[in-house]
Amino acid sequence: MYSPKTFLKSVAFIFLASLSAHSVLAQNYTTLASGAWTTPANWNNTSGWGSSTPSTASGHSSGTATVNHNMVVTGNYALASATLLINAGRSVTVTGDFSVGGGGAVNVYGTLEINGNVTLSSNLNIFPGGQVIVHGSLTVNSSNYLTVGTNVAPPPYADLIVYQNIVSNSSGDITVNRNGRVAVFGNVTATGGGTLFTVNNGGQVYIHGNINFSGGGSQIVNNNATSPYGLYVNGTVTNSGGGSTSTTNQGNQATMQSTNPTFGSWVQNIPGSPMPVELLYFSGKLENESVLLTWATASELNFHKFIIEHSINGQSFQPVGEVSGSGFDTYEKNTYSFTAAAPASRNYYRLKSIDKDGSFEYSQTIRVERETELTVEVYPNPAVDHVTIRINFEPTLQDRVQVLDPSGNVVFAMIMDSLQINIPFAQNLKPGVYLVKYQGSVDKITRLLVQ
Repeated sequence: MYSPKTFLKSVAFIFLASLSAHSVLAQNYTTLASGAWTTPANWNNTSGWGSSTPSTASGHSSGTATVNHNMVVTGNYALASATLLINAGRSVTVTGDFSVGGGGAVNVYGTLEINGNVTLSSNLNIFPGGQVIVHGSLTVNSSNYLTVGTNVAPPPYADLIVYQNIVSNSSGDITVNRNGRVAVFGNVTATGGGTLFTVNNGGQVYIHGNINFSGGGSQIVNNNATSPYGLYVNGTVTNSGGGSTSTTNQGNQATMQSTNPTFGSWVQNIPGSPMPVELLYFSGKLENESVLLTWATASELNFHKFIIEHSINGQSFQPVGEVSGSGFDTYEKNTYSFTAAAPASRNYYRLKSIDKDGSFEYSQTIRVERETELTVEVYPNPAVDHVTIRINFEPTLQDRVQVLDPSGNVVFAMIMDSLQINIPFAQNLKPGVYLVKYQGSVDKITRLLVQ
């Protein structure tokens, strides 16, 4: 027979063993209704033990919280080593910060929106149809804990939107797969060695700020081998760590808009996007001796104005006018027009769209030609201390201007590289008749009287 002491020890052992068993059992929850996360009536604890709602303070260490309704977490949410599953068409909104501990996992088929910052020490997987919106910054620690999309052809897409920065610590790797779309409105930085930022074939990433990888051996890899490149960086790309490399097949904001307008439109239409305007078209046509420029926008967010720029060679542009935006945020179509001078036989125009915070982007460049006699004007004539040469066509690299004295000696020679140049006389020329000789696109000699 057991002594009383032995009996009590046995009971205590059984009780402690029972507690230990419960500590490793999964805590599984499924939502019953939309609303506050901490409301017990909104959850069904299918485990039969533990708290009535999944803990948001690192207490949910095993099992799964399955979200089939729209839930709101007020404050911070720290997931331990359990799994958070957000099903398609459903959402979880966190008003504070969000973190995933070691061994945890977040699988998003619906929407996860965090008003604060996100820290990943375990897996965040965004599946096609899923969307993660981070209004703060997102930090990835130690491993490949951030995966956007799968290798299935879109649509649907898997979307990640980060309004501030993405930070990788100690090889916190990031992978964007075929149906993944990522928009980062701040910077992407890596401070630990061996970090991989990989955009697989079909994946699309826009970074409005800079990429700066300082860890040794870190790599930015883009497996989109042909245009559209799929990786667009509006700022600069810097690899300062030893052995760090950056893919060469990348574009910028202008490249994205010209070669990948569908993705560019998606970035533009994100609420609060730093891209100031979504341009539907920009065209010009000759009317009399001027050019009527017309364009339209599909949306304008925090937008200020357009600067109209002109060039005679398609490379060096000068502002010729400006037009204000609609004056308010809109997703409605707005149309604009501007009548510009056409000083050359071949004229190039583009729009500089300027946001309220000073950021800007350029439209594509259009060309408008007009048939006209090539002219060379020399004035004033008579001249005293200078002469101006003006043409109405685009000069070539061979276009030259010479001023010859009455004996045929060249007293001045200049390359004609714009529509108008000014030739100052270094010292007063003797009064008399000189010749201004233009050679290149057209050959013309003009008599110039110097007084």
